[in-house]
Amino acid sequence: MRVVIDSNIFVMCMNNSSSYHVIFKKLVQGNYMLCVTTEIIFEYTEVFQRKFNSVKAEMLTDFLNESPYVKNTDVFFKWDLIEEDNDDNKYVDCYIASYADFLVTNDKHFKILTEGVYPKVNCVNIDDFLNILDR
Repeated sequence: MRVVIDSNIFVMCMNNSSSYHVIFKKLVQGNYMLCVTTEIIFEYTEVFQRKFNSVKAEMLTDFLNESPYVKNTDVFFKWDLIEEDNDDNKYVDCYIASYADFLVTNDKHFKILTEGVYPKVNCVNIDDFLNILDR
């Protein structure tokens, strides 16, 4: 299963005491493939540095660059499907380019993708993704 995860969701999974930490654990165990782009890794790193100490942020970035369960994807076409927040399009473009199964986000800007846009993007929220992993 290939998955793209919005940075806000990914940060929620990093806290050991969070009920969502299992999402990160399942990534480490190879239960799914996290699809990223260089641009997404940069955003993850930026958010990690704000939310965690620099050592933890560096460890997480190293994991993303070295894990066999993280697939770095090249995006050759920008779809620009989300006009309200252009920065969110990096996740959509990665989803399409990597042939991902799910894009995990709680961001309201992604709602436009459920309104019959082409190409179809299978967005799920964090709770739905947690249920998918539990199947």
